[in-house]
Amino acid sequence: MEQKRSLMFRLVMILLIMFTGDVLTPLQTHNVHANPAQTIAHTAKIDTYVESLMNKLQIPGVAVGIVKGEQVVYLKGYGISGPNQQPITPQTPFIIGSSSKSFTALATMQLVEQGKINLDAPVQNYLPNFRLADQDASRKILVKDLLHQVSGLSTYDGRRVFSNTIPSIDELIVHLKHTSLTEPVGSTFQYSNLNYDILGGIVQSVSNESYSEYIQNHIFKPLEMRNSFTSTQKAKNEGLATGYQSIFGFMVPMKQPDNPSLLASGYLISSAEDMANYLIAQLNNGRFRHTSIASAESISQMHQPYAPSVNGYYGMGWEIGGNTIHHSGDIESFHSDMILDGDTGIVVLINSQDYLVRGRHLGMFASGINEIMKGQEPSQEGISNISGTYVVIDLICSGIITLMGISIYNLFKWSKKGKTSPFRIFVFITCLLIFNIIIPAAILIIIENYLAPWSMVFSFLPGIGHLMFTLCLLSLCIGIVKVVLLIRKSKLFFVKGVSQ
Repeated sequence: MEQKRSLMFRLVMILLIMFTGDVLTPLQTHNVHANPAQTIAHTAKIDTYVESLMNKLQIPGVAVGIVKGEQVVYLKGYGISGPNQQPITPQTPFIIGSSSKSFTALATMQLVEQGKINLDAPVQNYLPNFRLADQDASRKILVKDLLHQVSGLSTYDGRRVFSNTIPSIDELIVHLKHTSLTEPVGSTFQYSNLNYDILGGIVQSVSNESYSEYIQNHIFKPLEMRNSFTSTQKAKNEGLATGYQSIFGFMVPMKQPDNPSLLASGYLISSAEDMANYLIAQLNNGRFRHTSIASAESISQMHQPYAPSVNGYYGMGWEIGGNTIHHSGDIESFHSDMILDGDTGIVVLINSQDYLVRGRHLGMFASGINEIMKGQEPSQEGISNISGTYVVIDLICSGIITLMGISIYNLFKWSKKGKTSPFRIFVFITCLLIFNIIIPAAILIIIENYLAPWSMVFSFLPGIGHLMFTLCLLSLCIGIVKVVLLIRKSKLFFVKGVSQ
């Protein structure tokens, strides 16, 4: 996800500079809701750190859970859960994004223990209708390839499904028949949501339960995760936090659609309190109190490094880097982080997202808390002035819009000019090709085909994404008008030259 944010940021900044306000970000009141009994010595330091980061990043709400060994030692909510100004509590549900993948991996390993899934078996053993564009490759993909993200399915195709309106996991899998692999099966790590969507289908197929029912019955209930959900609507009825997104610097509450086909890869819902129970099981060989949800061997296998990735290694729904096992989650307007470090587990849930500026700093909440737990000073280096950054971005956007207006105005002036020299026509054609055809067309094509579909850009980068698309289309339209004017001028120039 960090790579995606970096690519988006670079592309947007290149576009803004190429085309070449002040946004007053609303202040948030940071109400704090905590459990009365805290058993760690770092409470005040964590509070200060979280509240400081929230102020710097202008984040509406955060929930934190910390466990040591078999005990929950810290649960706290900060800020607000939505426009109604209700405080965040440890029981407030959040959408956890790609942190959902470890639940899908756990469900898979539970079924492996029951003998219903073999990690070395082809996916088609469990999903006979599973087909990709390459029929031979479809038969070669193994269950473990999906878990380790080495199936050959691309990151781009994993993003593409975010824009779908497919109502179920089974139907999503059927729609993969035209999807091509970009790497040989089992050879290369490519983080793709599709891997875990397909695993969700396998869980359904072998358990004879829907993915939603399976997770509720075999993970949520045994771990006493009472504020965890597989339906956005049900979660809303129980106080689901409202997600916020940045639109030209303003943190704006957004409506969250239901995405049942993407539950297994990114749309499970949980609270800090419930996630703390989940982390206890992960830290204690699958045991929570007197309940075992998986064997020690299965938990260990999930945490083992397998495929070299950007941040270290990928296991099964977990990333392994240095001495920590971790995973983050990012969707349209939510962020989550889980860290396992020795006997310490940390979860941070955030009800906001900003892929352009704030997003790349959201992981600092969890990493800084982990440093505090180790007796170290947490770092806040690299956090830019958010308001100042958006002042610059918005001024550039305003300048671009102004330049576009001037360009349109000049079209009418240029069309009325009588004199046209060969040099003026040459300059006109050069500018036309570069700024009105090549660059906008390249941006539209490259983003759509290599980064993410424009529909996803609109969802994950509202405001700026819409402006990028509109400016590119407008520039192409201006180019068409220029071509028409150029043809007319060229004819007049040629006629005058002949008559002389």
